[in-house]
Amino acid sequence: MPLIRILSYAGLIPFVGLAMASHLPNYMTSSETHWLFMLYSCLILGFMSGVLWPVLFTTKSPQYLALIAVSFPVISFLSLALLPHMAVLIQAVLFLALRLVEWLCGIDKRYPKGYPLLRWKLTAIVCLTHLVVLI
Repeated sequence: MPLIRILSYAGLIPFVGLAMASHLPNYMTSSETHWLFMLYSCLILGFMSGVLWPVLFTTKSPQYLALIAVSFPVISFLSLALLPHMAVLIQAVLFLALRLVEWLCGIDKRYPKGYPLLRWKLTAIVCLTHLVVLI
């Protein structure tokens, strides 16, 4: 899993970079960094909700899990489109909720050893960057 770890942490670079840039004067305007951060957040949340799809076909109620998996990117997009002033907070909650769904539905048990802990770490960092942007 070394490559997966490297790619996982590399995916944090835009989150961390844009969160930092949102507080640096004369780098980019606050609205530019905020917008780029939110676009990247929506993209990654949609990507991460895709981790639920392979599990759908091995559960007792695949329709239920499918609805949950699809709801994350839809809510993410709608929050950005309809509630831009609250979207950063909504995104942070969605990332945490996705991780909790994976854990509560037992999807962690289907991951290779070590991956669930990696997911918790990544989710914590992503949520923290959202809080940095929110402040």
